[in-house]
Amino acid sequence: MGAEKDTLLEFAAIEKNLDSVVRVSKGVRPIPVARIVGSLGRYQEFTENFMPQPGGVREKYESVKAAMLSGKILPPIKVYGLLDHYFVVDGHNRVTVAKTELDAVDIDAEVMEVEFGLSLSPEKKYAYDTEAARRFLIKLEGRAFERETRLAGAILIHPVKATELTSYGKLFEEIADFRRGCPELAKRGLVYASLRWYETRFLPAVRIILGEGVLLDFPERTYTDLYIWIQQHKYYLSQQAGFDVGFDFTKRDFVRKFRKAKPPELLPSLVEGIVGFIKSQRKAA
Repeated sequence: MGAEKDTLLEFAAIEKNLDSVVRVSKGVRPIPVARIVGSLGRYQEFTENFMPQPGGVREKYESVKAAMLSGKILPPIKVYGLLDHYFVVDGHNRVTVAKTELDAVDIDAEVMEVEFGLSLSPEKKYAYDTEAARRFLIKLEGRAFERETRLAGAILIHPVKATELTSYGKLFEEIADFRRGCPELAKRGLVYASLRWYETRFLPAVRIILGEGVLLDFPERTYTDLYIWIQQHKYYLSQQAGFDVGFDFTKRDFVRKFRKAKPPELLPSLVEGIVGFIKSQRKAA
C-alpha cells in the first residue's frame, strides 16, 4: 500500500475488487451527509472532509455556495449507495457546502443502490492504495460473510467482526471444513452449519479470549482477530506435533510469543521449541 492520500474514497478502487455489480435505482430521498464518503471520478479534487483541494478550481464551488446560502433550491445530488455509504456521482460542491457551511444533517439525493458479489477466500487478492479503501473493503467482506452464513444481528451474543482483509474468507473456509467433517452437517445447509460452528467453536473460544483478558495484549484488535490468529497458530503447532494441541494451550503459547508483535509478524509460527515441549509432556503422561 502506498502513502495515505488526503482524498475522497474512490468508487472505482472499490468496484474493481468486486466479482459483480448491479445498480438499482432507489429514487430521490434524503441521505445522511455524514455517510457520504467518496466520489465517482472526482475523488482527487476533494479532501476526505470534502473540502476542495488546495490550488483547485474554486469558481464553481463559490457560485454553488452563494446559491445555497441564499436559500436557492438546487437539484438533488446523484450518488451510488453501497453498504449505507454514498459515493457522489454529481453534486460534489453541493455536498461541500452542505457539510462545511450549512452543517446539514441530510441532503436530497438521487440514489443508485449498488448490489455486489464478493467471493470469500483466504487467498483473495485485493487492490487498494489508501487505508480508507482497505477499511471499506473489510466492511464489504463482512457483509458478504453475513449474507452467506446469516451470522448477523441479535441472534449473536458476540458478533463476528474482523479488522483484516481475507479474515472473513478464513472463517468461511473454516466453516466449510467444519461442515465437510461432520456427516450430519454435510446433509444440512450452509446456514445451519454456520450456526453450529458459531455455537460449538467460535463462541467457546471467544469466551476464553474475553474471560482471560487476552485482548488487553492486542489493543485495537477484536476477539475475532484473535480467534483467527490463534486458530492459525493451533494448526501449525498441531501439524508439527502430529496431534491436536488444543485451543487453550495454543492461546497461552500465542500470547507468550506474540503479545508485543505487529500483525504481519503473527503469521509465521515459531514452533520448534514448543513442539519439543509438547512431545515431552505427552511421553511423560
